[in-house]
Order: sequence, then C-alpha cells, then structure tokens
Amino acid sequence: MFLKDFTRRAVVSSISLATVTALIYFSLNVWFQYIVVAVVATLTGIAIWEYEQFVKTKGGKTLLPALITLGALQVCSFFLAARFFHSWSAPTFVFFIAFLLLIALHFKENNGAIVDLAASAFSLLYIAVPMGILLGILYSQTATQDGRWWIAYLLVVTKITDMGAYVGGCLWGKRKLAPAISPGKTIEGALIGLICAILASIGFYCIGLSSGTLRFHLNFTEALCLGLILGSVGQFGDLAESLLKRDANKKDSNTLPGLGGILDLMDSLLFNSFLVYYYITYYSVDLLRN
Repeated sequence: MFLKDFTRRAVVSSISLATVTALIYFSLNVWFQYIVVAVVATLTGIAIWEYEQFVKTKGGKTLLPALITLGALQVCSFFLAARFFHSWSAPTFVFFIAFLLLIALHFKENNGAIVDLAASAFSLLYIAVPMGILLGILYSQTATQDGRWWIAYLLVVTKITDMGAYVGGCLWGKRKLAPAISPGKTIEGALIGLICAILASIGFYCIGLSSGTLRFHLNFTEALCLGLILGSVGQFGDLAESLLKRDANKKDSNTLPGLGGILDLMDSLLFNSFLVYYYITYYSVDLLRN
C-alpha cells in the first residue's frame, strides 16, 4: 500500500515539478509573465472554491463569485507591486478595498452575517494573500538576489519537508503528532521532515557558494536557521489545513487525481511564503542601507 501510494505521489510530483520549473524559467519573459500570473490566480480561485465547500458544511456561505474575483485581484496586486515600483502599496490597498466590498455585499444579510463575513475575509487572508506573495517572491529582483531562485528555494525546502515527513512517518512513525486532526502524522515523521528541510536549505547554500555569478546568496547560519524555520512552519501549515478539513469532515479538499485538492497541495506553502517574502524584503532593504 505504501509503495503504491508513494509511486502515485512521485509521478504526480514529477509532473508538477516539470510544470513549475517551466513557469519559473520563463517567468521573466515579457508576455509569459502574464501566463504565470493567470495560473496563480486560477489556482487561487480553485483553492477559494475548495475552502467554500468547507464553510458550507458548517452552515455558512460565501459570495463565491465576488470572493474569487477579489482573490484574483489580490494576487495580481502583488505582481504589480513587484514589477512596478510605483505600485509597491497595491497589495495593502487592494486588501482594504476588498474588505470594504465584502462588508458592503453583506449589508442585506441580517442573519448570519458575522459568520459569513468572517469566513469570507479569512479566505482572502489565508489563501489569496499568500498565493499573491508567491508572485512577490518570484518577481523580486535586485542586484544580488534573483526571485526565481528564491521561489525555487521555497518550493524545494517546503515540499521536501512534506515528502520527508510522509516517508519517515510511514516507515518509522510510532507516536502521533496531532491525532485529533491528522491521525496519520507522527512525531518521528515530523522530525525527519525537519531534517530534510535543513539539508535542502544547506544544499541551496552550497549552490550559491559554488557560483560566483548566481544571484542567490545565503550564508551557512542563515541557511541553517531558515531551513529549521521553514521546516517547522510548513508542517504547521499542513496541520492548519487538516484542522479545517476535520471540522468540515473531509479527507481531502478536492478530488483531483493524485493531488487531492489545490489546498492540499499548497497548505504547507501558505505560511512559508510569508516568511521567505519577509526575509528577502528585509535583506534587500538592509543591502540598500549598507
């Protein structure tokens, strides 16, 4: 059973990796960049739809078409902020306007407005903003840092954590990590996933060290600490989505073959994207100051 499931995951992961690699490689092309934005916006819309299915099982409802539209605009705002300097405040402005619109759209609802509005606003904060941040990372270009390498770093470190935790848990897991919300996850698997994250992060440090022209730089301490943080927070993000699924009594967020759902695929990236974005933004500012 383990071998069959692992093979299925490996095949799907290989196809996904090839697709993502192509998107990253061509992402700076003048026209192809808009395809990248459209792909991320589409994935965001699907993830919001999956989240809305959770909400419906609890008796709540969201204004789905409006929510998907606002989510797509939020994603685009991060692209604008990264590519055009004068648009640096676009994500904050769009989120504020989206929040006002969500409130206005609930003015006619005099029963359940608190729960429905909270659920809608949470989807923007939990899904649309982190997905937009992925574009913020990808298109963050400075004299010393290439956002394409940073998005590759984020994806590899996060996903190798997932794979390490899964394989380690299946082979050696005994003690449950969070049995109430995710019975399959184990402490042993989580530790192995964490070790994988640190090793992957150090691997990127070595890549940056070996190339004098590569615009990606981490010193050893940064690689060690960032790998530790991303490995921990990524698994926290996985558990966060498990919490939502268990409350909605769902095993997966969708029924896509080999994937489950977009939220299942992205859950560990949602919080990690913020951490990497914060790090490279702070690092860039620090470089300018020095």
